[in-house]
Amino acid sequence: TVKLWDPTTMEDKGTLKGHSGIVWGVAWNHDGSLLASASDDKTVKLWDPTTMEEKGTLRGHSNTVASVAFNNDGTLIASGSWDNTVRLWDPTTMEEKGTL
Repeated sequence: TVKLWDPTTMEDKGTLKGHSGIVWGVAWNHDGSLLASASDDKTVKLWDPTTMEEKGTLRGHSNTVASVAFNNDGTLIASGSWDNTVRLWDPTTMEEKGTL
């Protein structure tokens, strides 16, 4: 699960549930309209932080996904895994664009 908090008021804004394992990292896109979470269930999940809805799941890693990041304009996601790969994803189509 991922808990969302208002940093100004410290108010609990809600919980994002969907991963079946521990969440190791989260990242916001450039304008705060999309949140990505990385988990030991081998996936990255994309969330709409306003509606708290899951927008999709990025699958392809064969081990824990320990880190996730957006590029500056939010058009690419990088996920780093214990499978010794970094995968690049298009957050709009949710397609894998490459593996490093």
